[in-house]
Amino acid sequence: FFLMLVVSVLLIDMESDQIHHSIRGEGWTQDQGIMAAAENNIIRKEQALLPSASFPENEFALSPGELPGYTGWARPEQTLAGYFDIAPLSHTPEGLHMKHHSIINSGDKFSLLLTCNHNRTSEPEPPYECPSTGGTLFYVRAYGPSVITGLVTDHLNASYSLEIQFVDPGVYTLEAVVTFSVPLEFDEFPIDGETSIEPGYEGYMVSGFPLSIRVVPVQELSSPSTKQDGKPWCTLAQLTESSPQSALYKGHWQVIDNVARSSHQPLTPDETTVSLDGYRMGLNSVGIRMRYEYEECELIHIKDLVGGISGGMDKCLEKQFGFDIRAPYIDNGLAIEMSDNSTDAGNNSNVSSIANETLGGVNDEVSFEGVHVIFIGDSVMRLVRFFFLKLVQGSFGIKVTFIETNGGIHATMHGIKSTLEDIQRKEEGANVKRVIMFNSGLHDIDILCSSKRAKTRNTTNVMSEGESCSDAYREAMVQLIHVLDEYPADLKVFRSTTAGWHKYGNYGFSWRANNMQPMSRSPHLAHHFNTIAYDIIQKQSNNIIIADGYWLTLPRPDHTQTSLENQVGKHLVHPGFEVLSVFARRWFMLILLGLCGDSFESCMSCIGGASDEDAT
Repeated sequence: FFLMLVVSVLLIDMESDQIHHSIRGEGWTQDQGIMAAAENNIIRKEQALLPSASFPENEFALSPGELPGYTGWARPEQTLAGYFDIAPLSHTPEGLHMKHHSIINSGDKFSLLLTCNHNRTSEPEPPYECPSTGGTLFYVRAYGPSVITGLVTDHLNASYSLEIQFVDPGVYTLEAVVTFSVPLEFDEFPIDGETSIEPGYEGYMVSGFPLSIRVVPVQELSSPSTKQDGKPWCTLAQLTESSPQSALYKGHWQVIDNVARSSHQPLTPDETTVSLDGYRMGLNSVGIRMRYEYEECELIHIKDLVGGISGGMDKCLEKQFGFDIRAPYIDNGLAIEMSDNSTDAGNNSNVSSIANETLGGVNDEVSFEGVHVIFIGDSVMRLVRFFFLKLVQGSFGIKVTFIETNGGIHATMHGIKSTLEDIQRKEEGANVKRVIMFNSGLHDIDILCSSKRAKTRNTTNVMSEGESCSDAYREAMVQLIHVLDEYPADLKVFRSTTAGWHKYGNYGFSWRANNMQPMSRSPHLAHHFNTIAYDIIQKQSNNIIIADGYWLTLPRPDHTQTSLENQVGKHLVHPGFEVLSVFARRWFMLILLGLCGDSFESCMSCIGGASDEDAT
């Protein structure tokens, strides 16, 4: 899958008819052809979206109904979605007969006040009462030229302010969805599931929504651009976070292709062709493609790594850091690629390290010099690691280890410490720079908070009797951060937990008709656990920085991992490849920023294949 993206980068200057000729003439499989042509087409369309003097609107902008909303999950009948009054806060609504609810300027923050009012019904006794102290939880999304999310603030008096920032000009459909009308307090989890039941996910649109918002361009504001138009490379500060909300307005998902537009260039051989990769890409499913745009800076792109992928990365590592990079050997004397040397540390107390099946038995006498990239996390981190491996494929100067946290911190702490100590012992005195990307969140939420995991908690003793799952997670994170803070590494990054268990807008699964999604398995718990992790890291460590995983994934319930069987399970928490690509490329860029420091531009130029003259 990824190989075809790389191949396609080498073809970006070719016309589409040449691409299609290559697809048919060189024996590529159907899916390989789709992927190669797709990357070429995406780059062409990105160029078409560059700003002009007239600030044209995005030709691929989504119309109302072009993104999924409710997709068939079981949900409770009881909801407060019909009980909210809507009042403007930032922009006065247009007249009653106007086409759009509001017209605002690009870059403006649009805000509304939602007030729960049980007197909206004409019945003598309203069926539902609005909690006087608030508590209702929402999901906010707007789509049009881009897909964005916003922030809802609970004023604890039955009123809630909604805020969302629009950047790209065009027409947007703004949705406000009630996810839980009367939720539990986060500190009330876990509950046993027998004497009390968790609230179920609702996903009803607030009465009066969706709203149509017209965003007009402002000449002095810069439209989304690329590095070639003056946008600089992202800095360490721009790619890392200072608070649980700081990433919200740093970037947005921009629509770059729509199969329902006349300007779309078909990528499949004929109208009868569908495939799993085509479905995952959106070509054979929702019909749209997106890219993530940072507002003030440029993230490294696959095409920037062409020089490294083709073999130049090791030369750059040797030049920048003085490594003596040599190919390791397996037992039969054949060279292997160190970037595929991944170690999986299990979650049992007896950790076993197993090499990738392509390696066979590695000759331990070969001394590794280079960058040792250590991933610590669950299956989402495993997917990021896979994508990252493809970015650095061919490099003997980059080694990757994966330490698994499936089961949560309580179950894997011993394995994490043992594996890290083993790595330190083996690399003692070696010319190695270690970098660590870690996360633990989704499995902790599931084990510690879910009523469905009560038996697991009882048998494993992961928390004390009467202890909240928030306090149990905090206790475990304090231990993990202490271990990692003291561990010798040149860069340590916590990636905040992704917005797992998306419901609204998540499609392609066969929902069970009698199974509600409990509150403990929702993005709200993920955000709550992120606030705990931020607090601990910022109080306990000066060495660990934080990269966002939550706000980048919250707007994209339409883009999760898909299987042929359309299973629900883990696919509610696994992001799709557009998200994984951003994660992997951002991690690669953080490594360069962290290791190269002031020489970052030189590192980028070298890895991208530029000459020394170009680098200066």
